[in-house]
Amino acid sequence: MLDLSQIPYSMIFVLCVSVVMSLIVSLINSHFTPKEQRERLVALRRDITELNREKNENLKKAKSTGDKKLLKKVQRQERELLQLQSQMASISLRQMRVFPITFIMFLLVWLFLTGRLLYWKLFESPLGNGGTVAYLPWINEVAGLNLFLWYLLSSLLSGILFSRVFGLTGATE
Repeated sequence: MLDLSQIPYSMIFVLCVSVVMSLIVSLINSHFTPKEQRERLVALRRDITELNREKNENLKKAKSTGDKKLLKKVQRQERELLQLQSQMASISLRQMRVFPITFIMFLLVWLFLTGRLLYWKLFESPLGNGGTVAYLPWINEVAGLNLFLWYLLSSLLSGILFSRVFGLTGATE
């Protein structure tokens, strides 16, 4: 039988759990966020970036030349930029409706991994002792990672991967 308190079994187990969680969260997000909304967010982000670049160039040019017309154009661009940012914020806020579902899932998985729910210890877990569950090789030495850090690193990397695969916001640009 595998001893999950020993490396590499703990490392592989936590990696698999974080990959599965990232996959489930990405599937939930792609199901609850319409494709048109994701495309609109990408378009807004692109427009904001372009407008911001153009505004900064115009502002730099207006300051160096003292051009009043160009300064007025910069002010119009700033207002337009604020409008685009508020549209993007409102669309992003609609995506937050899946947060309660994913947060409850995370708490249940964390309970399973550690035997703890917030501060209360509910049962004994081989990973809940706070020790090292993974080693990462660095240039001159080996860095030991505890459960939290290894789960965080694994889930971030797998979350980025699945966001790109499912075309979710932020990873498609």
